[in-house]
Amino acid sequence: MVNEMSWYQFSTLPGMNKVPKHEVERQYRIYLNEIAEQRIAIHLIQEQMTRAEAMAVAAASSGGGVIQQGLPSGCIEFVNNTTNGTYSQIDITSSGPTNFTINWGDGTIFTDMVDGSYTLDYTYTDSNTEYTCRLCFDDVTLITELDFLGDD
Repeated sequence: MVNEMSWYQFSTLPGMNKVPKHEVERQYRIYLNEIAEQRIAIHLIQEQMTRAEAMAVAAASSGGGVIQQGLPSGCIEFVNNTTNGTYSQIDITSSGPTNFTINWGDGTIFTDMVDGSYTLDYTYTDSNTEYTCRLCFDDVTLITELDFLGDD
């Protein structure tokens, strides 16, 4: 498994004290995306996932998500951390209509259909909490992009 630095370890690297905080945060997100890509490469070799499933996992892993094995087909799991805010947004792009269900990890489950572009947003009631979320698509091969946004 690929090891990753904590925010503290990253932000205290030599020279980071001379960089504005927002730039350090941006660089840390890029770093986490690179770690996620490494994890995906390992996972693809081990599980030989289809290309569409791999893209969905890659998108979900940005921001420090962890690849979960043993999930139902067409599903991804990721963690929403509300330490810096309770708002979460996922922009979904599909090449055709497909139903999806998201379990936000706090007992809230939402089902709808995406056909083209769709913005899925949610605000948690509790801050300083990690929520394990699961997003499942009826036909994951139609999903072309997932962008995970939220409070920084």
